[in-house]
Amino acid sequence: MKEVMRWNYKSPDGACYGHVIRLEETGNNSNDPVKKQIIPYFKLDGTSGIPMGISGANRIYGSNTLSGQFDPVFITEGEKCAYALQGLGFQAVTSLGGSNQVQLADWSILRGMAEIYILPDNDKPGSDYAQKVYQALRPVLGKAEIHILRFPLREKADICDYLKTLPELTSWNELDSLAEHPQRAAIAASFERYLQERKEPVPANWKFIVTPGRHKLIAANDFCELKLPKRSLLLGPWLAEASINMVFADRGIGKTFFCLSAAIAIANGDRFIGYEAPAPASVLYLDGEMQAAAMQERFKALGGADTKAELFIYTPDVQDQDSGTPDLGIDTGRAEVNALIEQVNPKVVFIDNISTFIRSGNENEADSWAPVQEWLVQLRKRGIAIVLIHHANKEGKQRGSHKKEDVMDVVIQLKRPDDYIAGEDATRMIVRYTKARHLEAKDTRDSEATLRNESGTLVWTYSEGDSSYIRCVDLLKSKALSYAEIAEELSVSKSTVHRWKTKAQDEGLF
Repeated sequence: MKEVMRWNYKSPDGACYGHVIRLEETGNNSNDPVKKQIIPYFKLDGTSGIPMGISGANRIYGSNTLSGQFDPVFITEGEKCAYALQGLGFQAVTSLGGSNQVQLADWSILRGMAEIYILPDNDKPGSDYAQKVYQALRPVLGKAEIHILRFPLREKADICDYLKTLPELTSWNELDSLAEHPQRAAIAASFERYLQERKEPVPANWKFIVTPGRHKLIAANDFCELKLPKRSLLLGPWLAEASINMVFADRGIGKTFFCLSAAIAIANGDRFIGYEAPAPASVLYLDGEMQAAAMQERFKALGGADTKAELFIYTPDVQDQDSGTPDLGIDTGRAEVNALIEQVNPKVVFIDNISTFIRSGNENEADSWAPVQEWLVQLRKRGIAIVLIHHANKEGKQRGSHKKEDVMDVVIQLKRPDDYIAGEDATRMIVRYTKARHLEAKDTRDSEATLRNESGTLVWTYSEGDSSYIRCVDLLKSKALSYAEIAEELSVSKSTVHRWKTKAQDEGLF
């Protein structure tokens, strides 16, 4: 191989303290690729390599070109590109050692410069280098304007590839200086036009501060510029993409019917009581307690036998004899469910219920919930929505530690209407939001849902609000009956009537 180019690293006063050479070897014919090698020489004895003690200031190539505080400075990946821009009369620098040594350079030499342009090569290493340069610049540049200038001509394209597209440089070899080119001014003008048309702001995600533990911080103004994926609804208004949710109720209320119906609506892009799925989406339903035959009957009766998007079912009875239900309370159980998720790639996962899928630890202890919570957050990062089905306690709240609700977006409670008569009524339930992080107040009103069996088909109907509560308000407004008479009429207690009156007053219904 022979030396074809040498780039000298000089201090601002012009003293040379090292150099980088480019070696090339051509093949036997013109179709063979050119082999190249870049070798740094910075050791005092003249041998190749970069000594451990080299100063950060001596790691900047092109520092001797920095003369105008208000003129733009271009940062390239590699000496070749910086040298090309220098030949056109621009201030251009790069750092020694590529992306793995960006942080070793002393970028404070650019302090006071008003305008910086980072020029990444059009590939991942180029983007990585540019991002590391930006993060190294931030602490030292203050209020300098920093922009990105890309060259999306093809994979690995750089500023030299762009310059070769200009008619004046079609035969340029990318190494010769452009300082004496007869069309130098025209070439520089073309580049400046490209610069004004194509410059970009620094990507917001580059602005994170990363700790040694790989935790990230970002300033609020930068955070607001992040291009985050918009969360669309899977079942409006409450079930959004990448959300964590809970549905809980006493035993026998009908929470599995409710959640199975929601899952079928999502898979069909259909309606369910007052909810609507805008488009079919894939669902994974993990059931841990029902007999397979009973689950099959429910799916058929609810119209879930032929969905538009895939609806996958996990049920214990169809598993092998030696295969137990995964326990999300331990690492191996979470790994098993992760494997199920990776197999079918669902948009939403229903876990029915917490008691059957989280068996390790103490349900009343927050520490036992912590690893499950972290797992849920990791699923959310992947864009997967979760619906946890859970039991209520004796006080009517969700059972166990309330730490469960900390990361929940929506928590729905299903409860019996106060006038429900066991053994006579169809399946009726009040749907109540006990937490609704992203919903408007109008979307969180109570509703009453009823599930009836009509010739073997289960059919839902619903009305906004608790029907008994609505009737109570009407009777209170009429003043025709006493509190005791209203309570008897509605089969509720007098205290319930008083509570409903207070609620109606708070809602401005009187």
